[in-house]
Amino acid sequence: MGTSQVKGSNYAWAVAIACVAFYAVPLGFAANHAGLFITPVMDQFGWSRTDATLFMSIQPWVAAICTPFAGKLISKYNPRWVLGTAVLVFALANLACAWFTEPWQWNVYGVLYGASAAFWMYIATPTMVNRWFSKSNGTVIGAIGVFVSLFGAIMSPIINGWIASMGWQTARIICSVIVIIAGAGVTYALLRESPEKMGVKPWGYDAAQADRAKSAEANVTEVKETAGLTRNQAMKNPALWLLILMAGMFVISASFVQQLASYASVTDGLGAAVGAMAVSVAMVTSMIGKFGLGWISDHFGAVASGIVAGVLGAGGALVCLLVGPNPTLFYVGVGMFGIGYSALNVVPPLTCQQAFGDKDYANIFSIVATGLNVFSGFAALIYAQIFDITGSFAGAFWMNIIFYVVICVLALVIVPMGRRAWANK
Repeated sequence: MGTSQVKGSNYAWAVAIACVAFYAVPLGFAANHAGLFITPVMDQFGWSRTDATLFMSIQPWVAAICTPFAGKLISKYNPRWVLGTAVLVFALANLACAWFTEPWQWNVYGVLYGASAAFWMYIATPTMVNRWFSKSNGTVIGAIGVFVSLFGAIMSPIINGWIASMGWQTARIICSVIVIIAGAGVTYALLRESPEKMGVKPWGYDAAQADRAKSAEANVTEVKETAGLTRNQAMKNPALWLLILMAGMFVISASFVQQLASYASVTDGLGAAVGAMAVSVAMVTSMIGKFGLGWISDHFGAVASGIVAGVLGAGGALVCLLVGPNPTLFYVGVGMFGIGYSALNVVPPLTCQQAFGDKDYANIFSIVATGLNVFSGFAALIYAQIFDITGSFAGAFWMNIIFYVVICVLALVIVPMGRRAWANK
């Protein structure tokens, strides 16, 4: 026990694996592949696309309502049981869909999906990583996010094959069982509430102390667990509302990846095959971006990672808009955009931690996550309206360019504005 008290506990890495279990597994093996089941369900039951997809609109709105409560429960009770149960509820609801035959039943699934995702989608991973890691928080959060993209890239064709060969019901049962075992099961087995409850120090504790001793001013990525603002204090700070705006712009811009295939299919010289490849390019570069932006945050601060994401996101959207029928340059633009898109699950939580500290992190970031879900619910509608009104995707590209430029500006002000309220106390 003595060594762990000085250098920090290696059990933090077991907690990181648990984060993959409650976050990346539900997304990578089930939630992110919901679209694969839409057409076969419509064909079997004769539903309209509205009937078959309404649960996708219900989910983020329910998540927005439940997220503040999720933050309080994660802070008050043992996350091992809270998050394990949330993943189990999602997995069982996903499983039940294999026997659903009416649209209202799928809408109930959307409610349960949204309520459970409020716990594991946005706030849980950064909360647990910040508790268990005293350094390299950003790199760890980014690495966990990589698994979401990796599982998604691997499982999409596999699940599609299961649907084609065994039917959508069997495919859904298999996916749900994987989430029950690898998601809820591993979370229950490995996740622990905090280093303090285990009588150890966070991983990297000794290194963080040494770095503080070398500098008169503490690095913004290394804050004491008890330092920072409370939820009520943060709500009075304009930095929190600017962070919600930044997160909303990130989530709306990230949703544009789903429009790339449609854009390419209606653009002369590109076509559907280029569009499909472009989505794959965005997925690959998003994996690089999640890890890279986390590393940048650890070494240079969340301000730097936010600016890098904003510059590459805006630059990528501009390249895609201007290159015309040139697939190679289009892929370059999509690759840049993919790094900007990857910031959604990395930059906002790290910016929140560095701006407001760890004192009441889960409850503060739950407010940001609520905003994320609200903006997410509007994303698809915004893009549909832009195209329906203008008959073009150009307006969507320009909107994203503007959003990422604004993100660069917000990145410069949020952390300093938030820290001024507590860092010198």
